[in-house]
Amino acid sequence: MGVLSKQVLTGLLQFYLANLEARPLVTKAVTAGTLQGLQEHLAQQLTKQPKPAPEGAAATTKRAKRSLIDPKVVQMALYGLLVSGPLGHVLYGALQRLLAKRRGVQATILLLLVSNLIISPIQNAVYIAAMALIAGQRQPRQLVHTVKTQLGRIQRVSWVLSPAAQLFVARMLRPALWPPFFNLLGFLFGTYFNVQAKRQRQQQLDP
Repeated sequence: MGVLSKQVLTGLLQFYLANLEARPLVTKAVTAGTLQGLQEHLAQQLTKQPKPAPEGAAATTKRAKRSLIDPKVVQMALYGLLVSGPLGHVLYGALQRLLAKRRGVQATILLLLVSNLIISPIQNAVYIAAMALIAGQRQPRQLVHTVKTQLGRIQRVSWVLSPAAQLFVARMLRPALWPPFFNLLGFLFGTYFNVQAKRQRQQQLDP
C-alpha cells in the first residue's frame, strides 16, 4: 500500500511538473486558486464557534446553507486564479530573466534584494487590497488606508522568514518550481494571518 501511494504521488508530481513546463501560466493560476480557496476554508474551520443546534424547519434550512460552498471561499479561489497566480508568474518570470546570466554570490544577493524589496511588497499589497474588497470595502481611500495600516506588519514577517526560504529555493529548486513553492509558503503564512484576523474580529464582536 505504501509503495502504491508513493507511485501515485510520484506520478501526480510528474504530471504537475509536465504541465508546469508546458502551460506555466495556467498551472500556476490553478495552483494559486486551489490554495487560496483551501486557505479560506481551513481558516473558517479553525475559527468556527460552537453554536446550539437549531430545531425544526430552521435546522433544515441551516443544513442546506451549510451544504453550499461559502461565497468567500469562492472569492478567494477566484483571487488566486485570476490575480495571485498570474501576478506571481509575471513577477518571478521577470526575476528569472534578470538572474539568467548571473551566478554565485551576485545572483544570490540580487535574488534577495529584488524578492524582498520589490516582489514581496507588491504581492502583499495586492493581497491586502483584495481581502479588503472581498470584505466589502469599495472606496479607494479605504483601500489605500487598509494597505498602509496592514502592509508594514505583514512585510516585517516576510522580511524575517523569506530570506531563508529564498536561499533554499536558489540552491535546491530549479527556477520553474519557484512559483509553486512560494504559493505553498504563502498558503501557510496566509492561513495563519487569516486565522488571526478572524479571531480578532470574533473578539471584537463578542460582548
